[in-house]
Amino acid sequence: MHDGSGDKMGQGPWFDSPETSYRTEAAKVASRPEIAEAAAKYRETGYLVRDFGFAQADLDEAAAYTKSMKSGRVQDGWLANAAVKRLATDKRVIAFLSDLYQREAFPFQTLNFATGSQQSTHSDTFHFNSKPVGFMCGVWIALEDIHPDSGPLHYYPGSHRLPVFSDTDLGGKDYDTGYDGLIISTIEKAGLKRETAQIRRGETFIWAANLFHGGSKVADSSRTRLSQVTHYYFRGCSYFTPMASKSEAGKMFWREPFDIAASRFVANAGKDQRPGLKYRLGERLKIWTKRPYAS
Repeated sequence: MHDGSGDKMGQGPWFDSPETSYRTEAAKVASRPEIAEAAAKYRETGYLVRDFGFAQADLDEAAAYTKSMKSGRVQDGWLANAAVKRLATDKRVIAFLSDLYQREAFPFQTLNFATGSQQSTHSDTFHFNSKPVGFMCGVWIALEDIHPDSGPLHYYPGSHRLPVFSDTDLGGKDYDTGYDGLIISTIEKAGLKRETAQIRRGETFIWAANLFHGGSKVADSSRTRLSQVTHYYFRGCSYFTPMASKSEAGKMFWREPFDIAASRFVANAGKDQRPGLKYRLGERLKIWTKRPYAS
């Protein structure tokens, strides 16, 4: 378990630092009130809602692609659809995230949803994390107005400040039998309140790496929930998958994320933290064959 306040490789994001350090860093961006105000809200709640002014043609094309998918959820649709890629690599999004985190952001994965996922509550830090911790975020784009009966994204404001879980917190259980119970008990103990993101077409919901979130129950199965998620990492870190790691045995599942905008893989900051050959080959085959997949 990690409290999210720092790491052996350095500190986490500046807006997550202790109060004194946070005030010092906030003073450095005071001349940019847009960033200062966004950071203050992000520090408190773990999320932001923002409209970047995406081109209507891109929203239309990405929505049409998402609606035509044979699966309700497709990973890395950017490999097959140009609009999905343009939304993921939008320079305004990358610039805003880079300014917010004070470190260069890059998109490494997309997920497109035709319908509500109804995914159980989770934190992204268990699926992909970074050293220092916290240098990952998600950006959920509404490709249509999100209806409350379509299974909108749900989230728990403030949950990003809870401990960051790793494989060692499952008590010997696997993900399927141990993780959901851990999340439920943590939410109950913390007394967190659940909210839903019923955002409008073109708006984005940005969330911090450790924010607890998931997919609400679909009340009306006839409704779509056309949306796209892009996950972003930040440069100068090392990247890994906690749920596939065995930390106590010193076996870490290191990743080598693909920067969609720059079209190249990003090496870990730690030179001894290179992913295994099987993983590297698999990731390259996915790029070379340009095949998104249902996930």
